[in-house]
Amino acid sequence: MKTTSGTIDPHRPWIQDERDDPGQMDWVQTLFNPFGETSKVHFTRAWTLFFMGRLLLYIVPSFTVGILMVAGAKMAGANAPVNLLIITVPALLVPFAIYTFFTEFTSFVAHTRRLAEAKRPTWLAVIVLVPMILGLLAYTAGTGMGAAQHRMMTAPPPAAVKTETSKEGEADAESEEEKSEAAASDGTKKQQQPRRRGPPGPPPSERQMAVQTGMSMGLPIWALGSLGVMLWTLLYVARLPNGGTGRIGTGSDPLTE
Repeated sequence: MKTTSGTIDPHRPWIQDERDDPGQMDWVQTLFNPFGETSKVHFTRAWTLFFMGRLLLYIVPSFTVGILMVAGAKMAGANAPVNLLIITVPALLVPFAIYTFFTEFTSFVAHTRRLAEAKRPTWLAVIVLVPMILGLLAYTAGTGMGAAQHRMMTAPPPAAVKTETSKEGEADAESEEEKSEAAASDGTKKQQQPRRRGPPGPPPSERQMAVQTGMSMGLPIWALGSLGVMLWTLLYVARLPNGGTGRIGTGSDPLTE
């Protein structure tokens, strides 16, 4: 039903459909009950909460840790692998990962309710889960590749072939002049090499390399897929008219009465 501008919510005069009244929004039903219906504005509010939460939980910890590392702080613990359900993530991204898993479910519920209210096929809400599924598959493949690469790097070299006795004798008979020249050459090369500012860090463990490789493969695929879903949500799902009648567009104005 269309009302006069400002009648429903004086602070949001553009809301002219009673179904979009923010004061009537039930957050519990919108986020957890897939069998109901959600109007356009209520769905947009829920989706904004999902998006801003993910954005802040990823950017703020990553930016903060990066600044502290540049300042010289020891932040090895921030990248320590932490087991989380079926994946392992760096410690600084644990809140982000938990929130992402949680909002994958709630976003699926919200999309299902919005599509149902707009009289569209509710099975389309499965599109929301595609980026997470693809990201997990890529992460699993990446961890296997990282672990295999670490085992290859740390594998002991094959046993050296024993040289013949005559060659050993020739090596032992090397002149003192040649030894001194080689030592002088090595000393010159060492002087030319730049000095390290600090002691080299410990090499990554098999688990750390597996997690790094898995994240480097899974996160971009998940991010690209999520970008596609975001565009589908903003340009289609969030613009569907309440009740399924009328043109697709923004705003809260029932075009058919």
